[in-house]
Amino acid sequence: VLQQIWNLYHTSRKPVLLHGITGSGKTYVYIELVKKIISIDKNVIILVPEISLTPQTIKRFKSSINCSIAVIHSRMSDGERRDTIEDIMSRKIRIVIGVRSAVLAPLDNIGLIIVDEEHDGSYKQSDPEPRYNSRDVAVMRGKFQNALVLLGSATPSFESYYNALNNKYILIKLTQRHGKATLPRVHIVDMTQEYKHNNYTFISRHLKHKIHETLANKKQIILFINRRGFSVCLICRDCGFMYECINCSVKLIYHKSSYTLKCHQCGYSSPVPEKCISCGGEQIQYKGTGIQKVEEYLKVLFKEVRIIRVDQDSMRKKGSHILIYEAFLNGKADILLGTQMISKGLNFPDVRLVGVLQADIGLHFPDFRASEKTFQLLTQVAGRAGRKDDLGEVIIQTYSPCEPGVQYAKTHDFISFYEEETKSRYQLGYPPFSRLTRIIIQGEQEIEVSSYINGIAQFLIKKYGHMFTFLGPSTAVITKVKNLYRYSLLIKSKYSKQLEYALATMKKKYKKPGSKMKLIIDVDPYNML
Repeated sequence: VLQQIWNLYHTSRKPVLLHGITGSGKTYVYIELVKKIISIDKNVIILVPEISLTPQTIKRFKSSINCSIAVIHSRMSDGERRDTIEDIMSRKIRIVIGVRSAVLAPLDNIGLIIVDEEHDGSYKQSDPEPRYNSRDVAVMRGKFQNALVLLGSATPSFESYYNALNNKYILIKLTQRHGKATLPRVHIVDMTQEYKHNNYTFISRHLKHKIHETLANKKQIILFINRRGFSVCLICRDCGFMYECINCSVKLIYHKSSYTLKCHQCGYSSPVPEKCISCGGEQIQYKGTGIQKVEEYLKVLFKEVRIIRVDQDSMRKKGSHILIYEAFLNGKADILLGTQMISKGLNFPDVRLVGVLQADIGLHFPDFRASEKTFQLLTQVAGRAGRKDDLGEVIIQTYSPCEPGVQYAKTHDFISFYEEETKSRYQLGYPPFSRLTRIIIQGEQEIEVSSYINGIAQFLIKKYGHMFTFLGPSTAVITKVKNLYRYSLLIKSKYSKQLEYALATMKKKYKKPGSKMKLIIDVDPYNML
């Protein structure tokens, strides 16, 4: 594979999609390829999707390559960022590693741009402007600077895989894990059956048994739940009142560690009430399961277990991602309990068991990518197990065991999943068979917002109704954020240039929606909420 890509550097500068299963050695290919690029006096940009991945990536590259490396991410101080940019501009730096903004680093003489986990949604900047996807920017920058672009993933985005099948990209595969390691065995637990057997907890009997077994064998465990906080919501048993954010149309999440209710949209928080603010009743219940509740339950269930929790609340301190990574790698914890921050890229050789709690959370979002995102997340987190030997095991707990995204994740079968899922995508005209644009109007007065976006819709439909498909306008899924009402219009198009022209025409006519309203145009949106 390395030789194939190196040959392409000299013969073709088409982007390369490296589809390699988890643990197949993609990082090894990256390192050896970077060595070759550096040897011909060219520079390199390497993108990773999460800050938590940068310490491991930097460590592996520094131990293999003897040259100057700079790191760019959002938790750098202004001084650190300034010093890094100055080093890059003065040509002291040969390799830049970072999250999505690193693709814009002022590095010259670039020979290679690597986008690791290219499918990841964190590469898309949805807010604030400019709205861009670093993967797509990397492809264009490679074209402008005559550099090779390498996109790597075990679960490629449908758009990239479609481009590879249609010869826009070059597809190269790694189909086996390195050395003696094989893909882990995956077991699906139907949680409705657990209820029928009087297990009302969020950990199945099978997973509980396997945790005990793995701890007894002195091996490590990763448990994944994609939900922050302690409980999903508070509800009054007397009147049914549920606590919502005063600024947004979302439920407040209970965080037990700070004894507060928090909004994950705007950051609003309030103390937990002793009585219902609606009826004065005292029968207030906590509903749903968040990562803090799982942590508390595990400490009761497994008395001496050492747990590290990884979520946005536990990673606020600068450098915390480095400390947590080093602690778990060095065996200072038995269980790594985390949200999607732990689902990709990390390599912990002693992890024998991975447990996925509430695997179907993402399936219920009104998003055409819901099944794709679920498959990617499950496959990626499952790939953390058994990376050193053939004894890895994954247990996926779900209320929707028959969903394609769950079933194909069990067999690690991306190609069959892609073929099945794209049938409905083709019929409905969704990507990768079209380009999407999401127009959002937000403002303080709902009537004004609704009227304004209806005017935009009528203008576009009248001029371009024969060319594009329009969905809406309608209220956004999250109708209000930070006291601003939100309405959206979705446009499907098979003609990129015509869509670009239509949007430019619309912007000229509606460029000033007023001081109290904002027009957002999101091309190729990733977040549909």
